[in-house]
Amino acid sequence: MLKSLILAGAIILAVLGIVNTLLIVEILGRRGGPEIFKSAHRWLGRLFMIMFSAFFIYMVPRIAFFENTPVNFLIHGFLGMAVFVVLIIKLCVVRRYKGYMTTLPLIGLYIMLGTILIVMSSAGLELFKHLSH
Repeated sequence: MLKSLILAGAIILAVLGIVNTLLIVEILGRRGGPEIFKSAHRWLGRLFMIMFSAFFIYMVPRIAFFENTPVNFLIHGFLGMAVFVVLIIKLCVVRRYKGYMTTLPLIGLYIMLGTILIVMSSAGLELFKHLSH
């Protein structure tokens, strides 16, 4: 049950990242875009941050239990830590360092790509296992 819940949450997290990236591309492509898109991007970003942080807090202690960790677990863990750090950097730029606001779309793109790689290195493999049976 818990494994299915984590799998579903990971897929939702990846979809949130993709939708949020598409929203900001639409906003920037239209030189401002509709206000509803800006608001949606802001709220979906907050939801993404909360979900990613919850996954991160839940998963990091699990790394300590592995001896002779498989390579895909290591890659998954390192990607998760890297995306978490980039997410914190983006949050710092949004909240405090306004001079770097022009870098936010690129940082968001890195977060989305990292999230997709994280999900594909774990939930994607599990999904393929279930579909092949």
